Amino acid sequence: RKDGSSSEDGRREEAPEDAEALEARASGPEREASLQNIPVQAGPPILASDLLREQMRPSTPGATSLRITTVVLTAAGAVGVLLAGGLHPLVFVSLALLVLMATLSLTPMSYRARAISLWTVGVIAMGVALWQQTKHALAAESVLLPGAVMLLSAALLFRAYYRGALLSRVLVAIGFVALGTWFVVSEGHESLVMLDGHWQSWAPAATHMMFSLLGLLSLMAFMDSSTRGGAHVWAAALLVLYAIHLGLLVAAELWPLSGERTSVAGPTLAALLTGTVGTIVAALALGQVFVTVYQSATRRLRPSS
Repeated sequence: RKDGSSSEDGRREEAPEDAEALEARASGPEREASLQNIPVQAGPPILASDLLREQMRPSTPGATSLRITTVVLTAAGAVGVLLAGGLHPLVFVSLALLVLMATLSLTPMSYRARAISLWTVGVIAMGVALWQQTKHALAAESVLLPGAVMLLSAALLFRAYYRGALLSRVLVAIGFVALGTWFVVSEGHESLVMLDGHWQSWAPAATHMMFSLLGLLSLMAFMDSSTRGGAHVWAAALLVLYAIHLGLLVAAELWPLSGERTSVAGPTLAALLTGTVGTIVAALALGQVFVTVYQSATRRLRPSS
């Protein structure tokens, strides 16, 4: 019994040593090699057709860029409104619209709800600016311009998002016709004939011609679906040119050639600045509204096909 008990004790003492040895071995390079050799369950394969489909028909295109652009523009616009305005109801309305646009861009909501909300507020801001623009006889024919710019730039963005959509090309054609109508009504084709050496004369005329050039470049949207045709570039250029054009019109009223006193006061400047921001935001949001409408129409037609 003594021999048996001593042999059992020896086995019990050897057991921990063997476990420690195995653990030491497992912690070495052999363990790392074994971890590397563990089979990992593969997920579903990513096909090239899936990547192409996501590229041709993205789910939420431009969502981040819309939010960032809205926050930046509304912050800059609020500073400009505070500097240009004063204690006037129109200034408070302008600030309220800017704050509302910034709030909608930062509030968590669906892609469709944010696009519709920002487009609605942007159109309201654009309407307030057009009201002041018409009231002070500030290029009354330019009332057509913000609508045409908003429609054409939104259609171009939609064309850049969904390169194969026929609807995007139809909307680009409608926007091109709207911009061409404004160009004819505003007599932009005759603006270069009556130029003189003052910037109040040639600067607005130059922007007139730039609008016609960008309108022609927007026709590149009718290229093959394998390329964007520079649609997103022409859309951004249209929006920037609109802001420059309106700024030149206001500057010409503030510093007229005849030396007459201008009727454009601080509250009017605040409304025009807010309207410019609202037009740009509304154009970006309208492009996403087109996306949501197209997605809904595609889902409805897919089961029937």
